[in-house]
Amino acid sequence: MPFTRTILEVAETDPARLALAGDGERYTYDELRTACTLVRSGAERLLGTSHDTTRTDETRGVPIIAVSLTRSLDVARFLCGANGFRAIIAVLDPLWPESHRVETIRRVDAALVITDDAAFENALLANDAWSGTALSLERFDELAASAPVSAGPEVRPRDEPFLLLFTSGTTDLPKGFVRTRESWDHNVAISRAYLGAEDGYATIAPGPVSYSLTLYALVEVMATGGSLYLQSGFDAIAAARTIDAEQIERFVGVPSMLLALVRAAEHAGLSLTSLREVITGGANQNENIRTAFETAAPDAHLRSYYGASEIGFIGYSDSGDGTRLIPFDGVEVSVRDGGTPLPEGEIGTLYIRVASAVERYLASTSSQRITGADGWSSVDDQASFANGMIELAGRAGDIAVSGGHKVSLPQVERALATVPGCETCCAVALPDPSLGSIIAVAIESDELPAKATMQAELKRMLAPQFVPHRYYRVDELPRTAGGKIRRTAVTELIADGGGERL
Repeated sequence: MPFTRTILEVAETDPARLALAGDGERYTYDELRTACTLVRSGAERLLGTSHDTTRTDETRGVPIIAVSLTRSLDVARFLCGANGFRAIIAVLDPLWPESHRVETIRRVDAALVITDDAAFENALLANDAWSGTALSLERFDELAASAPVSAGPEVRPRDEPFLLLFTSGTTDLPKGFVRTRESWDHNVAISRAYLGAEDGYATIAPGPVSYSLTLYALVEVMATGGSLYLQSGFDAIAAARTIDAEQIERFVGVPSMLLALVRAAEHAGLSLTSLREVITGGANQNENIRTAFETAAPDAHLRSYYGASEIGFIGYSDSGDGTRLIPFDGVEVSVRDGGTPLPEGEIGTLYIRVASAVERYLASTSSQRITGADGWSSVDDQASFANGMIELAGRAGDIAVSGGHKVSLPQVERALATVPGCETCCAVALPDPSLGSIIAVAIESDELPAKATMQAELKRMLAPQFVPHRYYRVDELPRTAGGKIRRTAVTELIADGGGERL
């Protein structure tokens, strides 16, 4: 991943080119190089130049620097900075429960933690089971400014670990896994070939950098010498204004952002026509959203992709709801049941063989392997594979069994979302004494169609066992910080009486 090399080259050849913008600040490539130098200066003052950890088997003794910060631009400058010297950067979601963050830091043995959350900082300092250094963002910046000036960013060995990523830590303790620079070289090549990461493009990724979709957008934009516009939290009107004013060429985000952008632009009289590449991930691309956005940005090429942070890019779609995918180059596909390959078209656990996959999680966070000895990797996503196409069915938790039938909850959602007024919805399985479970849907909407209308449309589109038994209206569906609907939380919301049953 020629990340630091590109920053250094552009800082020399075009120092005034915009690198990062957001939270009311802007960094040119020359200023970003300086910011990276300060990150290294501060880290070396606090840790020294040869600090090793005891976890040599998994991190090769490279120290872990963790950040838990609310501003995307702060996370971005630390990630860019830490990539340019001997360090592993770990980004913790500031919305995780404090106890999850404290325990995660202890488990991964982070050497240094920088945060703008005083309660989190104090909790770390009071934890006798952890011996690292924790300090506020403000204090780190003060120390970095007064420290001896470091050598600045440098191109590091490709096989050196540089990034510690995590699974979601909202409800369960997160599992961590380490990536080398080399393991993401494959991903950047995919971004160039398939995901519109043109050299020098202006990209907006309006989500927190703790969300993997935005974090990777930062990586690919810096690797291609582009300009990245960030938001610490998605604001549709602000994003539409930025696209219009800055003539942004590329968008990266979750599909639900697109409809909000269209509505915001229409309301404020703003234009989205500068967009040329629109890349969505993290959720299925609803056909109604695709149609609405293509009208608002007629010259944009819309592409949804699917991947897993532990594995890398897997497949892409340019039409429909984004669940029928063409595998990217270099991706081998197998669908299995308990390790046994299934016939084409049958739903089972999806296995992938690709150069970018990680072998295992950090032992201190999970004993689970990601990649087997045969080179095949899985995160337990469910899918079928036929005629060279992957058809997603969801995660293992997205498959319900009702009356002995397997029901793909995302498939129910995709069908319901085509009904006007039901675009934002979530299907769940509720316990039932006779069927085992029944299918219910929760819809976030102020103007719902009649229940009979929804049922009639779904009976037309779905097999009988897929048609929901219950319908609920909710004011707001629970979401992660990155904007993904949390199915487990929706189930709890309905069970607690938080929805209006229709």
